[in-house]
Amino acid sequence: MKILVVLLLAACGTALAAKLSTPPKALTPSFLNRLRSATVGLKPSQRNANITEEFFTTEVDHFNNQDLTTWSNRYLALMDHFVEGGPMLIFLTGDAPLDRSMIDDGTLINEMARDLGGAVFALETRFYGKSQPVGDLTVESLRLLNTDQILADVADFVVHLRRTVINNPFAHPLVTGTGLGGGLATWFRVRYPHLVDATWSSSGYIQAVFDFQEFSSGWAETAITVGSNECYNRIFIAFHVAQNLIDAGFGEVLYEKFNLCSPIDSEDRMAVAYFFSVLMTSIELYTLRNGNVDEFKTVCDDITNNDSTTSLDAFANWFNQQFVSDAGCIIVSFDQFIETLKETSASTEISMAGERQFLYQQCTEYGWFITTDSDLQPFGERVTMELYLEMCRRVFGDWISLELMFQSTTRMNERFGGDRPNVMQIHFTNGAFDPWRYLSVVSDLNAYALADVIPGELAGADLGAISEENDSTELVEVKRRLKELLESYLFPFNPR
Repeated sequence: MKILVVLLLAACGTALAAKLSTPPKALTPSFLNRLRSATVGLKPSQRNANITEEFFTTEVDHFNNQDLTTWSNRYLALMDHFVEGGPMLIFLTGDAPLDRSMIDDGTLINEMARDLGGAVFALETRFYGKSQPVGDLTVESLRLLNTDQILADVADFVVHLRRTVINNPFAHPLVTGTGLGGGLATWFRVRYPHLVDATWSSSGYIQAVFDFQEFSSGWAETAITVGSNECYNRIFIAFHVAQNLIDAGFGEVLYEKFNLCSPIDSEDRMAVAYFFSVLMTSIELYTLRNGNVDEFKTVCDDITNNDSTTSLDAFANWFNQQFVSDAGCIIVSFDQFIETLKETSASTEISMAGERQFLYQQCTEYGWFITTDSDLQPFGERVTMELYLEMCRRVFGDWISLELMFQSTTRMNERFGGDRPNVMQIHFTNGAFDPWRYLSVVSDLNAYALADVIPGELAGADLGAISEENDSTELVEVKRRLKELLESYLFPFNPR
């Protein structure tokens, strides 16, 4: 019997194939989430036995005094390095499930704790992972998933740590995170400056962007620099030939070349857009999955050194090698993908990965939809905001409109400052090859809000502990400067 492979476009525009030995169903493995969050570069340490799972009580709705219902927010704690008077170093997980690798011995935040005598914590975001304030992911429940509610959770968490864990109401907090977590850390500094002394945003998503067309153009820059112009050209030709084949009524050619389980309905605009989004994000996110820029060269070599006679064949062969086993086929179904994201149970695999939750926040606050609207990318012109509007409406309801989605991103930037937040005692880091950097702060805001763009790196390169053996000279310099700056923000008058 054929092995059926389901290929799904994840809520942020990611794509992945999952091999199944049973009848196909919509399945999104949890590592999709890591493709967004930039924690892919973290390698779990074997020495993390003293990291404990804890819970603290906070309100379900911080802004409704008529409802004082509470819930238990999950977090991790490591007290091994703590000495009296030491700081609290808090890692915000963003849209990723809580994981010990975020604060274990292999991380820079853990190294900072050893140097400063600090305690380390990782706080899971409401509605993600096992931190479920309501117990389900219905639209009615998800109204409690927004930036203001999350930041209020973090505020309560800081107070909880000071009062009941550290037993010091004046303990110095540092808040950090990567991806969405880096954005939340920045916004926490904007909204609650009295509760945080230092902030570090690593590859943080800070600016809300309705149509994130810069992602694909940024990816193309890296593909040309690390891969080659020939690689870019082959991908460009492959996508434009595929578009022309569909327009000319020869979709069955793509059905055969990409081992699809069913032909593409060329009359269905959403089916066509979804197909191209799957192809686009399959290569974009595949090259980013390990946080290793060398993946670009490997993929480009596979495409350019292929014996195929055409660029379309070369790309199709690469695609099939990554996502299809022998005698397998790929289901590219927008309808099936939508049904998967309609799942409201908080315990399913796709819910634990945060896909429905993150899509809800994209539709109602952040945007960050990856499109082909830029002319500086090789993926054609078929992936537009029309696809994402249809996705948001079909998953969450007709109350979502293009105007609402646009105004939501505008409101976020007006409230928190976009890529020019009014903050001090914060440091921004980004990889020079990371397409997500277009959402972040990549230049100094003021003397106490500096930014480092690390040459030759992707997202989250600075999260790991300093390694003279494995880190580039530039990366080591950034990590050391980061530690010095954050220490000066935490203890400006009495360095540790």
